[in-house]
Amino acid sequence: MFYKSYQHIEKLGTSETEGILKGEVHLSYKIDGSNGCIYLKDNGELGFGSRKRELSITEDNMGFMASFVTDKSLYSKFEEILKKNPNFIIYGEWLVPVTIKRYGKDAWRKFYVFDVFNNEDGTYLPFNTYKEMLDEYGLLYIPEIAVLNNPSEEDIKEYLDKTGEFLITEGLGEGIVIKNYDYKNKYGRRTWAKILTEDFKKNKKELRERNHIAKKEGDIELLIVNYYLTSEHVLKEKYKIEEKYGGWSSKNIFELLNRVYDEFLKDNFELILKKYKDPTINFKLLRQYSNDFVKETIGL
Repeated sequence: MFYKSYQHIEKLGTSETEGILKGEVHLSYKIDGSNGCIYLKDNGELGFGSRKRELSITEDNMGFMASFVTDKSLYSKFEEILKKNPNFIIYGEWLVPVTIKRYGKDAWRKFYVFDVFNNEDGTYLPFNTYKEMLDEYGLLYIPEIAVLNNPSEEDIKEYLDKTGEFLITEGLGEGIVIKNYDYKNKYGRRTWAKILTEDFKKNKKELRERNHIAKKEGDIELLIVNYYLTSEHVLKEKYKIEEKYGGWSSKNIFELLNRVYDEFLKDNFELILKKYKDPTINFKLLRQYSNDFVKETIGL
């Protein structure tokens, strides 16, 4: 089997998705991470890919492949599935910080399957088919929100309020993915559609503006904090301190600042070096931005 990049998900209402709402339509959550895929290589080992390329341990994507190599149990589960079904490619979302930082602390750095492609006949497995397969191994996947017959765009928009019910701690999620397993567009392409929440559009715009300012000012340290540090990371460390002392006190703030910064660097330093091509980093300034983010998160 060989690497195959995942199809682009088009906006609902464009020519690429014209007619997709005719028939049985499946709605699922769209989560905001990094696209990944797993397949069986000709040598019998698992292969890993991102949206655009094959991965290796030295050329990984935000720790996606490494998470499977170091977790033998997880690796073996996918290996067993794919050895039984060598023509399958399993696609999913590797949940790492991108735009939305409001996922629960236990949701991060996990792989959520959202599609399984059968390369033998060029079709995607229906949700219930791959759900049953994944449930047998206790693997994670993105659930469906609803199945509708001949819905309108307005019918689908009514389900956007439900996007905060999967993994999100507050507010709404990224949006909804719309699948019609019998659909090909007028260009003969099999494609899915998407509709995004206003929350996500606002978050993305704000992040883009912050990053634009940071890039304009050459502020690599702010870019790093904006991209990698999350409120869930901060709250996770705060919870550890609360457990340690039996509650929170303002005198614990310095311990929290240090813990967040240390864990943040330990978890992301290799990713930072790869993403920004071995940048020159002012660590004093990086710590300052980290501290500012922590204080903002806990309301100081």
